[in-house]
Amino acid sequence: MKDNYTAAVRIGGLKNDDGVVRGRIIRLGDALDQAITHGNYPPTVSRVLGEAVLISALIANSLKFEGRLFVQAHGTNEGAISMLIAECTTDGDVRCYARFDQPSLDRILAEDPNPNTTTLMGGGTFAMTIDQGKNMDRYQGLSAIEGDSLGDCAEHYFAQSEQIPTRVKLSVGQVQTGKQASWRGGGIMVQRVAGDAARGDSEESWDIAKAVMKTLSDVELLDPDLEADTLLYRLFHEQGVSRMEEKPVQAKCSCSRERLHTTLQNFDDAAIADMMQDGKITANCEYCGTNYVFTAQDVKSV
Repeated sequence: MKDNYTAAVRIGGLKNDDGVVRGRIIRLGDALDQAITHGNYPPTVSRVLGEAVLISALIANSLKFEGRLFVQAHGTNEGAISMLIAECTTDGDVRCYARFDQPSLDRILAEDPNPNTTTLMGGGTFAMTIDQGKNMDRYQGLSAIEGDSLGDCAEHYFAQSEQIPTRVKLSVGQVQTGKQASWRGGGIMVQRVAGDAARGDSEESWDIAKAVMKTLSDVELLDPDLEADTLLYRLFHEQGVSRMEEKPVQAKCSCSRERLHTTLQNFDDAAIADMMQDGKITANCEYCGTNYVFTAQDVKSV
């Protein structure tokens, strides 16, 4: 099975070549595993972070311009995860990281071994940010962290910030591959398209799509042997469904030694001296875990 992609989906109304329900499907294998394992996160944190990666890729690969999409969640003191962020470019490059408090996580897991996202975050704020480049203003929408999963948070976001009826089903889990378990993820997002003369009334098709989404299981989304086309036909064949061309997704960080070097050269000598430890400056990328080491001579060089 081909992994690591998203694809647009049209449901219903295919005689007009334009579905009254639209969506996207995503299947991630090693791209997700590589994106989240560098941080050595506990499984509970990895699952939520993996959901953020899925959402970022689902949305970013539907944008009609070059840029990046950030999915962020900021928790409260009542939770264990204070912040998580996933980023996906329109080319499909994903990266992510999370901050959490281990004692708080231990306390929550002692009370409930399978806490939902709202409990893990303690409530807080869910945000999506679109970055079209340095010459364009960023657009950000906010909503409250509510529900069992980040998929629920995304549904609330689209309902409140975009006024688009949306259903999202995501699954993140570990699958045994040989002697090791690796992280996989899958998801489907469907959205209602406003009816018009060509499409007709979309109410009935939307109601059916919502009902079908409730039948979708985690096993179906994670099964590496279940083809996406087979799954989509299983779910939506009565309405009619078609899948568009796949867009690849890969774990790739945008950090670089050159970029950090340029940043360091913007600091004055006093600030550089404060950052020096044992004659060197060490910088760690929170996204990919890469360590960069600069000597005093490195910083002075152009």
